[in-house]
Formats: sequence, structure tokens, C-alpha cells
Amino acid sequence: MKKIYALAFASLFASVAAFGQSYQPLVKNKHKETRRAQDGATTVNTNRVEFYTNDFSNCDDWVIDNAFENGYTDFVSDLFFECGDNIQPDGPASIDAINSETADNGFMMIDSDEYGGEEGFDGIENSWFQSAEAINCTDHPFVSISMWSFYRMWDNGSSDGNEYCLVEVSRDGVTWPDVETFEVADGFVDFGDGDGAVQARWELWPEMSTQDPVTNPTEHIFDITSAAGGQETVYLRFRWKGTWGYAWMVDDVTLYDTPANDVRIDTYLTWTDYNGTGMYEYSNFALSQVTEIQFASKVRNLGYEDQTMLTLDVQVNGEAAAASDAIDLPYLAQDTLRAAGYVIPATVGEYVVDYTVAQEQDDASPENNVDQQGFNVTEYSYGVDNEVFSGVFPFDGADAFIAKVPYQFFADATIYGIDVAIMEGSDPFTPVIAHVMDFETLDEYIMSSDEGELNPDFVNATTDDNDVTWYTFLLDDPVDVLAGEGYVAAFEHYGGSSVQIGESKDIADQTAFVYGDFGTAIDNYFTNEVPMVRFNLNPNAEGTPDNVIENTNVNFELFQNTPNPADANTVIRYNLEVANNVTFEVIDLTGKRVEFMDLGQQAAGSQRINFDVSNLEAGMYQYTLTVGGETATRKMLVK
Repeated sequence: MKKIYALAFASLFASVAAFGQSYQPLVKNKHKETRRAQDGATTVNTNRVEFYTNDFSNCDDWVIDNAFENGYTDFVSDLFFECGDNIQPDGPASIDAINSETADNGFMMIDSDEYGGEEGFDGIENSWFQSAEAINCTDHPFVSISMWSFYRMWDNGSSDGNEYCLVEVSRDGVTWPDVETFEVADGFVDFGDGDGAVQARWELWPEMSTQDPVTNPTEHIFDITSAAGGQETVYLRFRWKGTWGYAWMVDDVTLYDTPANDVRIDTYLTWTDYNGTGMYEYSNFALSQVTEIQFASKVRNLGYEDQTMLTLDVQVNGEAAAASDAIDLPYLAQDTLRAAGYVIPATVGEYVVDYTVAQEQDDASPENNVDQQGFNVTEYSYGVDNEVFSGVFPFDGADAFIAKVPYQFFADATIYGIDVAIMEGSDPFTPVIAHVMDFETLDEYIMSSDEGELNPDFVNATTDDNDVTWYTFLLDDPVDVLAGEGYVAAFEHYGGSSVQIGESKDIADQTAFVYGDFGTAIDNYFTNEVPMVRFNLNPNAEGTPDNVIENTNVNFELFQNTPNPADANTVIRYNLEVANNVTFEVIDLTGKRVEFMDLGQQAAGSQRINFDVSNLEAGMYQYTLTVGGETATRKMLVK
């Protein structure tokens, strides 16, 4: 299992007064995922003048090397990029191969995950590939580079150093930015030709944090005029630095003339502006929770002139909805446009959001100034997910886990149940349960459903996009909530038998969580693919048929311990029909008895056992109550 590193965590809702709480520091386990490739962006400037392209169909165009082979012995010796048409990441937590248009004829990859899985944490990786022949840019005073890339960050610097994906330029194939440095600010080079020190290094993911989701593939564009503009000989180098990360893949490298005017919608596009407002990006608003939202888009200037009077104009279902204030965007700059003031109508239906970025100048590639998203308003279903499966969780369905999705409430409401998308392959009749949990701590139980046995008729295949079968757990008692409060929708599997649930769209750090043994300890970890767990606000909701476990004991009933998971005291309740002799025992997963209590004669009615688990190792346990010769067993987690 790879190392897990805690992240510092600031309040998620600094801009939303009603949601000013903060969670404990949490990270996501680096588990292997079952995810399909996402569609890549297609907003390529079709009008640009390209003068160099390379699709990696000829690997001899590139020289592969690393720092160790060049005398820098502080770095690992045997990790290199691979070039070819029959390669893919293959480590213990492998990501998908790049989904570029020409991936079939070859691409370049460094598989840090495979290397780390074989070698362990064996020092700092510092590897690259560079062009074998010079590229003539004499007739091109303004030069931009475009490439398609797929990458996932593992280490954001909280442990043994940042990961870097770098593009570097040389004017002679010999003089490069120092391979012992990695920051863009340290990548200025004096080539000795009278220009002085010029920028010769660019970083692909300067704002990425651990586990941030990216589109497969992502187009990266940099203006490299400072090092390449007007030069007779230009060499390109693509360099990776890290310590047992995932993988980085590159394809379809292009040099083209930087246009005078070119603005594009960049990596941040949202209908709730989470970074600015703290509002989660709900794909399904319950009718009672429609509210005012704010649209936002990051924009980049890809032209060599300043772009003036940029605005973000938003339409919803074809009608004008909001517009941002105008800004100017200097050469090489980026900024975020925000359009506020739209109130979601109290009408059930689909809402298609069209974004357009406009400026005073004639844009060289207007096709990347527009984009589209969408959300739904439903009568009673309140969900972050978009009803499109991106994969399943957990990879090993036998793992014990609790999937936790926090929700903000913008108006008074009543929660009647929890809806979960359970996936095919889950074992029928496995005990499962759902909870409403505390928004701030993530660990306190507010209300639970009855424990149920999994009904095999209510599961989904990963191909069932937009046709999700929801598994409904009715709460023992409805939970009334007030505007401004937050609650967590949670689904729990005790482990042992296989149970997997659907994952949906990519989301921001620290906005959805899983609890279990997915890292260095049994704990909460955030996930960037939202578990498909929703609140059901329907007063007439019906639970999934035949899934409630019936008490088969005549003389008593045993209930689930609370809290579960537990780290100190937990309470086990039971109810006796008549006075009887009672014993209680706890065993671990190896079958070893770790606790036994002879409680003697107990009176009829509701009883409870206060059980201290602080001396137990973290993990899964079974507890059994024996009453007059009859037994009942349940599972509990100790963290």
C-alpha cells in the first residue's frame, strides 16, 4: 500500500456564512480505480498556423534520458520515459492510458507508479525526453507550443517534494535549464547570444494539488517566444520530477505562430463557483433547495497582444441568465470571470448552461470561447452526482467502508431516506445500512435506516448512464433540517462480502469522503469522484422492497452498535421479550475471542451494553449476543 499524506485543510465555506465549518485533515487513498476514459477537450484553434508537429509515430525523433545518467547521482538510476504504440501505465494504482486522437500510433509515457511499486521509495525521479533534431523558428517571431497530456498528481509536497511536469527549451541542444532545479522562476537561461537570461521552462500543472482530477487528455498551450521566437535552432525537452507518483503521458506536440488575439475558457468552469462561494456543485437540486447561484470561468490570454473588455455571458435554456463585469487580460495572463445573480427557477426539469467569453478583439479561435454544462431540478432527489457512472468504489468490494457525501441546505426540509447506486457484482443479501451524519465532524450519527440485506434486483451496470436504479433506505425517523444547516448522506458496508457503489463526476478536494482501511490507518479520506449517495426528501418515499433484515429471534432483538465506527466507547442496544440469561462476546476477523461478558439474568425490555473498544486494534469485529440459547451477530468497525 502506498503512503498516505495528510493535507492541511482550511474552511471550505469562507465565503458562505451558513457553512463556515471545517473538517479534520483528510486525504484520499491512492487506490486502483475502475474508471473509463473521459472525453478530451476538442477546442483546438483550427485557424492557427502550425509549422512543426510530432505525433510520436517515430520514436527516433526523441532522445530519452535521465539525471543519473548525466552524472547527477542523487536521483534514481533506472527510470526512463517509454515511447511506443503498445504501452500503458501498469503500476499497483495505474491510471488510464492517454486518450489522445493519435494515441494508437504512439505516445510518450513515464510510469512512476510501476517503478515505485517495484522499487519502493528509492529516491527522487528526474527523467526526460528531448527532440533529437533542431526545429527552425527563424520565420516565427511569436511561438506557442501545444501538447496533449494526461497525468494525475500523487504528491503535492506535503512529504518528500513536489511533482513537476515541465517543458523546457534550448537554443543549442546543450544549454538547458538546470536539471537540479524545478521551479519556473529557476528556469531562466543565458544562452550567451546577447539576449541575457530568458525564460526557458514552463510547468504544466502549477496549480494542481494531490489527487486533483484532470480530463483525459488535456491540451496545454504555452507561449515560448522568450526562448524560441525567431531562433534558428530550437530543441524541446519534457521533464518529470517526483517520487513514486502515478504516470505522465504526452502526445501530439505542435509549434505554431502565436496569434495576436486568442482567449480561451480554461480549466475552471462551474455553475456554482465553488472556489469563490463554497457552494457544492450539485447536479440535481431538490425542488425545495433551488437557490441563487454564481457562474464562473477561468480564462487565459493565448495571444501576444493584451485582450480588452472580456466578459462571461451565460444563458440557461437559451435565455440570458447572467453576465460578468468586464476585465482586461494582459499578455500571458489568466483570470476568473464571475457572473452572479441567477436564481434557479422552482420548476422541475433540465437546465442547460451555455457559456460564452467575448472580448473587443476578433478572436483567432472563437471555438474555444464557448462551452456547455447542465444540471437538473428534481422534485425530491438531492444529489451531487450527475447520474453518469465514472467507475465503482471500492476497487475491492470486500473492503469495509462508509461513503460520505456532505450536503448544504438552503431552505428548510425533511430528510426521509438515503438513495444509493449499488453496482452489479455486489453479493446478494449482504448486510448494508445508510445514515444521516454530522456535517462538521463527519463521524457523528444523526439517524440511520434499518439494516438491510442487499436486494439483487436493484443494482446497476456501469453502462447504465442516465438510467440509474436507486436503492432507497428509509430512515427510522425523518430528520428535519433548517436553512443554513449541513448534513452528510452516508452508506455503510461492513466488509466481507462484496459490495460496490457507483462513482460519478470529478469534484473538488475535501467535498466527498470515504471511511475505511484505505491508507495508513482506518480513517476518513477525501475522494475526487463523488460516491453516488443522495438525500431523498420525498415524504412518500418507499424503501427498496424486501431489503430490511427481519429479526428471526423470538425472545430478543439485537441492534447495531453506535457509534460505528467507534474509537472509544460504543453502545450495543438489545431488547428482551422476557427476562433471560444473556452473554456477550466479540471476535476479530481471525476468529479470536477478544471479549466475553456473562451478563447473567437480565430483565425484560430495552437493555444496553457500554463497550470500551479503546484497547482493540483498528479493524472489523463481530459481536454476538446469546439469550436463552438463541444467538444474533452483527459487525462493528473499530478505528
